[in-house]
Amino acid sequence: MTVIRPDIFADPQPEEAFVRRDGQGVCLFKFAVEYRLDGTLWAADIWAYSHQDAEARVAAMKKSLAVCGQVYCEVLA
Repeated sequence: MTVIRPDIFADPQPEEAFVRRDGQGVCLFKFAVEYRLDGTLWAADIWAYSHQDAEARVAAMKKSLAVCGQVYCEVLA
């Protein structure tokens, strides 16, 4: 995954697909996260309110992340 810093753009606002709102209408932003496994770099994404919140979520994942099961489909609400 290649992460491009937003400060290189004239308007560093994320596109709509990378912003959503929680139940109270507060914006959540999509963040890239990465990890190494057996010498290979892997990536995933998470939703967080800010960079600081994303860091806190990663720290929490380090302590308590668990596999819930394989995903077979998604049902949009």
